[in-house]
Amino acid sequence: MTTATLLQIAAMGAVVAALVTNLLVPLVRRLAHAYSAIDRPDGERKSHEAAVPRLGGIAVGAGLAFGAAVPVAFHWDRWMAVVPRGELVAFAVAMTIVFLVGLVDDLLGLSPLKKLAGEVVAAVVLVEAGWQFSYFWLPLFGQVDLGVGGWLVSVVWLVGVTNAINLLDGLDGLAAGVVAIIAGSLAAYSIWVGNLGSVALLAAMTGACVGFLRHNWEPARIFLGDSGSLVLGFLLASISLHSTFKAEATVAILLPLLALGLPVIDTLLVMGVRFVEQSGRSVPARVRRMVEADRQHLHHLLGNLVPRRRGIVLALWGTAAVFCAMALLVVMEGAPELGLVLLAVQIVAIFLLRHLGFARAARAQADKERARLREELQEIR
Repeated sequence: MTTATLLQIAAMGAVVAALVTNLLVPLVRRLAHAYSAIDRPDGERKSHEAAVPRLGGIAVGAGLAFGAAVPVAFHWDRWMAVVPRGELVAFAVAMTIVFLVGLVDDLLGLSPLKKLAGEVVAAVVLVEAGWQFSYFWLPLFGQVDLGVGGWLVSVVWLVGVTNAINLLDGLDGLAAGVVAIIAGSLAAYSIWVGNLGSVALLAAMTGACVGFLRHNWEPARIFLGDSGSLVLGFLLASISLHSTFKAEATVAILLPLLALGLPVIDTLLVMGVRFVEQSGRSVPARVRRMVEADRQHLHHLLGNLVPRRRGIVLALWGTAAVFCAMALLVVMEGAPELGLVLLAVQIVAIFLLRHLGFARAARAQADKERARLREELQEIR
């Protein structure tokens, strides 16, 4: 299939997804109010000032479905040649499970353990159908066959990326914007290697996120909710697993690692901080603490450096764009060594940003304490 045809497919999928998502949001907002699916500020983790509907995943999911289905319908035979029917059915089932888990959580609320269980079930369904990593590239060793270990690595990857995107959804427009940038970059790579299946899905994801951003930009009139953020994360992770996406180049496995660097690395660093800060407790308690919600993610810490939330979102969009550019550079140059170097650069960059946020917060707290002490001394005098 020619590059021009793939570009037409990508444009069609993105436009259809954006239109469908944009048009459905007002209806979904009314639905959320009818079922009391409202995200209310709690003064601790949630920074928005007013109650906001949280069923945006319905509009995004519909946009994704229509955006991918319309161009694929014109090339169904070629699509089926790329993704066998059994794998396609498993993909649809897994995506449905993830969406329903998120929807139930938005409507009724689910414990973290129940959500995790649903995500693992969806991941196992997909991996059992053949969507999994089979090898990896390591310095000095070259291409390493993961063997049976590929099954576990793939399940962990699916669940990990899904939750990384979910946790990224903490500021108006942040998750939708970052996912649009990542999906757009991966779509460009898919066009470059002539991958029909990935082009349709990634273009639809990009369009759906852009269509949703019109309503999710500060001040947001609707949130993605778990039904949206979990689906977007699971879809990104799924596409990077399929053999057609990785093509034949060993270096291509570094593309999703680098492109998803912002949400994945930040999540891993947060989990590490949570585990270490509970050093006096039992190991099970420290492990539970790793998955508990708090305000230690990068977008929370940047609030100590950037006064306006919109500035934080734009800064993180720019960071995600730079990381995605790094990923495309690596695969187009075919240089795995460069990819590992850039991955290390990403880790250091996010670590430094987090450190600056912590340091500024500590100084602010110290200033408040000194001011309090001065007031107490003045009262004594």
